[in-house]
Amino acid sequence: MKPVLVLLGIALLFVIACGCTQSTQPPVPAVSTTVPILPTEFPRTVVTDTPVLPKTPMVSDNTVSIRRTFDPVNITVNAGATVRWVNTDSTEDPALYNPSHRLEFADKTTSPVLSPSQSWSLIFRTPGVYEYSDMVHQTMHGTVIVK
Repeated sequence: MKPVLVLLGIALLFVIACGCTQSTQPPVPAVSTTVPILPTEFPRTVVTDTPVLPKTPMVSDNTVSIRRTFDPVNITVNAGATVRWVNTDSTEDPALYNPSHRLEFADKTTSPVLSPSQSWSLIFRTPGVYEYSDMVHQTMHGTVIVK
């Protein structure tokens, strides 16, 4: 009888110890959706980020800065790479210049409207040349070359 009580006591302590622990990490929100591009291509994944503070350094070589132009205008990446566009325009005088941007690709994939300090990312899975323009400032054009 004594070993049974000891085992029950150990089991009770185990249940109490397991029930008292909590995860300190917040849940991770889903940030991507799959968007079909063309019937002949595999789907690409669209990833949207939270706004970036203006003084945050660029996160990778695959980052395109938007400030009245795309910098760089042409970017070459490997298949499967993520390209990130960061709106670094300022709101100095929005009456003279609209600092918002919205990208549109030839296949009609579009970004959300990017206000200053916001960013948007896109994963390029298929090799090819992807031309895009700014829907707000239609003279702005860029190209992503995927190897």
